[in-house]
Amino acid sequence: MTTHDDLTAVIESGMCIGCGACEAADPSVTLVLDPDRKIFQPDSPGGSASASVCPALEVDYSGLQQSIFGDAEVGPYGVVDSVFLAQSTDHDRNVKASSGGLIKEILRSLLRDGTVDGAIALDHVDGLDFQARLLRDEDDVDSLPGSIYHNLAQRSLIDVLEQNEGRFAVVAIPCQLEGLYAYIRDHAPHLRERVAFTIGLLCGWQYSHHSIEAMAHYLGFDAGEVAEISFRGGGPVGKFAVQTRDGSTYSASRRVDFSYQVAFDRHFNTTRCHVCVNHSNFLAHLVVGDAWLPSTVFTRTGISLVTCRTPEATAVVRRLTEEGTCVSTEVSTEEIRESQTDRVVFGEFAYAYADYRRSIGEHTPRLDGPNKDAGGRSDLREVERFHRELRRKQQLMAERRYRLLFWRKATLELPRLLRRYLRWFLVRIVRVKSLGGRRQEITREELKSFR
Repeated sequence: MTTHDDLTAVIESGMCIGCGACEAADPSVTLVLDPDRKIFQPDSPGGSASASVCPALEVDYSGLQQSIFGDAEVGPYGVVDSVFLAQSTDHDRNVKASSGGLIKEILRSLLRDGTVDGAIALDHVDGLDFQARLLRDEDDVDSLPGSIYHNLAQRSLIDVLEQNEGRFAVVAIPCQLEGLYAYIRDHAPHLRERVAFTIGLLCGWQYSHHSIEAMAHYLGFDAGEVAEISFRGGGPVGKFAVQTRDGSTYSASRRVDFSYQVAFDRHFNTTRCHVCVNHSNFLAHLVVGDAWLPSTVFTRTGISLVTCRTPEATAVVRRLTEEGTCVSTEVSTEEIRESQTDRVVFGEFAYAYADYRRSIGEHTPRLDGPNKDAGGRSDLREVERFHRELRRKQQLMAERRYRLLFWRKATLELPRLLRRYLRWFLVRIVRVKSLGGRRQEITREELKSFR
């Protein structure tokens, strides 16, 4: 696979995403939280064993898809058997999830009918620490936390697989599955049969811990005293909420709070996120994410966009619908595109930014997904401007100058932010694409059973 002998390029570029595959493959490597970048990355370069599995060096999408899905047809959306809009019929589960509650319904179903021997998903340990947990009982599923946005060291998933025999359902973000499957292929083929079913998150980026420290600065809490943290919950958009060890609570609206717009600006993402072409989770059997569609704006709780990559995954959604634990309606890949935009689904910015980084001699992983030739490329001027802003903002983050970042957003970047909100309003509320005949929205009649 990779021509790299070790992880030097990953460490120097800050491209690590914390999947933990390198730790499992090479005992000389440990992931640690970098004090300036505020991301987990290797404390040493390791050797060829760690380099061979690192998604920040290269991902063999074609080979991995072949090993997972066999000879299934691969298109610009990856392997697709069906696409649904779906929502849990359990109101509390749905509201807590903010995006449909499908992951917990699927895990409960798989455990209930014995399809798998257990489910592996991230669980809260303490503060900002989350580790993979093995669940055997469906009643334990509801104790799992909601979406987690900050960067984590995630070797614990591999550890749980190594330490337990059986067939398991695994919940993971895209880059975590990239590292896991590379590790299994190169170092632990005996684990392949233990991964019976994967539920992938449709990834909305991974943030450095600078996001949390910035919110602590804006809201007035100590980031080192966080006891509980929640990025979603309470509705289709939800809110950011923190409880500190003294019992104090702090929160911010994700949509209208300006401090949230600053701290969760895309420049706060881990660096590799900017060249990621796999937000749609090409390696998962079933992918769940928010359905950001004009036709779903009315929802009072949340609706999931569900991409099933295998007939077995499709059967799971249909069984849940028949059982009455969820409502669903089958749609097309066009809803994936509309919900997530060409920029994300087809990697229009990521591929252009990767090319630019290579042209100026900066390390960039080789990520050539099935979507590479499906879309266009972002304008070079946009890419160059982004790179300049990224370097400047990363410097300000390292210096903890969060207040200056706030005022940059309120002045220099405000017109761009307002244009983004205007576009959201025109596309999602006014439905200009429908009015212009560029697409056909899902009708209210088709979604009448959704809350």
